[in-house]
Parts: sequence; C-alpha cells; structure tokens
Amino acid sequence: MAEQERKKNRQRQAEGIEVPPRGGLLYSADPSRRSMENVEAYREWKAGQITATDAIRRIGMKKPTFYRRVKEYEEINEPF
Repeated sequence: MAEQERKKNRQRQAEGIEVPPRGGLLYSADPSRRSMENVEAYREWKAGQITATDAIRRIGMKKPTFYRRVKEYEEINEPF
C-alpha cells in the first residue's frame, strides 16, 4: 500500500502536477481555480474590515501558509 502511494507521488513529481492542499487553493494565477470566498476574505482584510486572524480562520489555513499565499498573490496581481 505504501509503495503504491510512493509510486503515485513519484509519477506526479515527474509530471510536475501538484495536488492542491486539502482546503483548496487560496489564490491562483488561474481565475477558474481561485476560491472566491478566500479572495473576498483577503480583500476585507486588506481594506481593514477584518483582522488577519479573522481572515485566517475564515480561510482555514495556518498563519505562515496564509502570508505565503498572500505574497504569491500579490506578486502575480496588483495588491488590493
């Protein structure tokens, strides 16, 4: 069983396919993969309507992951 999982992971790695995290993507360059609720939480946070902690809870991510995704999003898109 574990060998099959390792084989699958190696195959994905060789193909360059990333399995999305359990909670879904926070931000993506491809708008069809973007979670609108997460983007809405980001916009509210940037506008000062909610705190970062509230946005993190709504999205369901850990703090470092949230800030990493924000950085990735802002590199691709203009900051809010």
